[in-house]
Amino acid sequence: MKKIVLFPVLLLLIADLTHAQSAYEDVDGAAYDLVNRLSTLSGELPQAIHTTVQPLDKKSVAGFMEQAAQYNTRRGWTQTDNANIGLALSNAGEWAAPDGFGAIDSRRPAGPFYQKITDLAYYNNRDFFISANPVLGFQGIYENADEATDFKYNIAAGAKVRAKYKDYVGLDLNIRYIREQPVSYYEALNNSRNTLVGGPRNYNYNSEEQSYSYLLPTGNISVSLLRDYISLNLGYDYLKLGDGYRGLVLSDFAAPVAYANIRTKVWKLQYDNIFMKLNPDTNIPGNALTNVQPNYKFATAHQLSVNLTKWLNVGAYEMVVFSRENGFEMGYLNPIIFYRAIERGLGSPDKVTIGINAKAIAAKGLRFYGQFLLNEFTAKEFFAGNGYIHNKWGAQLGLNYYDAFNISNLDLQLEGNVIRPYTFQHIDRGEGYVAANFTNNNLPLGHPLAAGFREAIFIATYRPAKNITLEAKAMFYQHGVDTGGLNLGNDPSKDYSKNYPADHGIKMVNGPKLTRLLGSLHASYQIAPNLFFDLGGVYGNFNYAALPANNSSHYHIYSGIRLNLAHRDYTKI
Repeated sequence: MKKIVLFPVLLLLIADLTHAQSAYEDVDGAAYDLVNRLSTLSGELPQAIHTTVQPLDKKSVAGFMEQAAQYNTRRGWTQTDNANIGLALSNAGEWAAPDGFGAIDSRRPAGPFYQKITDLAYYNNRDFFISANPVLGFQGIYENADEATDFKYNIAAGAKVRAKYKDYVGLDLNIRYIREQPVSYYEALNNSRNTLVGGPRNYNYNSEEQSYSYLLPTGNISVSLLRDYISLNLGYDYLKLGDGYRGLVLSDFAAPVAYANIRTKVWKLQYDNIFMKLNPDTNIPGNALTNVQPNYKFATAHQLSVNLTKWLNVGAYEMVVFSRENGFEMGYLNPIIFYRAIERGLGSPDKVTIGINAKAIAAKGLRFYGQFLLNEFTAKEFFAGNGYIHNKWGAQLGLNYYDAFNISNLDLQLEGNVIRPYTFQHIDRGEGYVAANFTNNNLPLGHPLAAGFREAIFIATYRPAKNITLEAKAMFYQHGVDTGGLNLGNDPSKDYSKNYPADHGIKMVNGPKLTRLLGSLHASYQIAPNLFFDLGGVYGNFNYAALPANNSSHYHIYSGIRLNLAHRDYTKI
């Protein structure tokens, strides 16, 4: 019975079944970018908010934006920054000091509606707050994939509800019905993995239209256990760990997860204990190990973040993925002891990864960040440089340059990522499946490429006016391709103990190379608060070194309008 722990299972099942939500920002929202931009331009890291674990909590965001507004009176932000501060504060105004009335009043309310610039319906009496907003979106796409043309569309409709009781309980609910026709290379990935990138586990697929329809509820409920120090957050949402464009071990690429997060803030430290319920790999074409599934698949993570100075933040994390037929593993509830010690005490049935991360403001407007993860390591083999199969690690290094070259509102980002082959794979322990690999809903938990790649990304964002955003993105990567029935370490759903070529000679890009080039331009015009018109285009190609017949190129042009909805981005792979 020691392996059955009712409390964490109950918490995760509540989050999974009710899809309840909390006062947290969307992972793909603008608040994260704005916090990083303003803090880097000020030359000081925000002391009240740690950005490594996302989503960010609205209370911390509201507090930061209030400080930023006060900072503006002394030194001044750009007009665009001031507008974005006001919008971010309105989106989290119920948490503003002292009485939760941080939302900005509308100049032209429509009777009882839009009394505040961001909320269709709004009520606040200090002790209790609630707001409701519609979610609407339409995107039309013209695609040319290898000279085959097609018109596609995405539509979304739903509602967002935020609520708060005093400063103790917060709720954020976002329910969307989505009908989507993905671009061809996303559709190819969906088919090859029997999944839906960014979507839930359950969806309806229309093969004739190649369209997906699904209900996507995300969000969470947060409860203050010890005011200003300890909070409990239950949610069903996208999670991300890291300070870069990519998350190496945990990202928003795969499906949302049911989770519980106990967060402790003391002095300059933030400590997150995250418990997640994952979806095991299921019926991936060509992989017999996914035809049988375990009853449960879980992950837990610790992340410690410390602001060592006003300009330097360092962190350390550990994460374990595991499966049990009868519930949650009691040992992984321990908030302090390293998971590796627990896992070895259990006979090493699980998959543990540890890592460090850091970010530093080198000068006002210039920020460096990085991450290093380690799954297995043998020093003798590593320094011999012989490509030992069990040296499994990954790294990220990036920089942000805000107001680049003294051009106001021009932000540049450059990032490089590498992860060794086999890093996120695990083994079949005679049960007919691989249960402890780093996947969720048939996709990698972290970086979309999983392992066996090198990648470079460049992003330029320019805001020439407060309601206009222009973005250019370039992406290059090389990724190994498994061929001939071999496991070359590139697919996280395979068993790393089977069909591998050798113990040594494993390269970063192992096997035949797939080379990917992608460029995109995106323009967004904010018609009204949280109402956007989008226009953009994407061009890319895939080149296979060993299979030139599979080479392909594509481009698509899109435009659309959205209200309280993130842009559907097809540039992540």
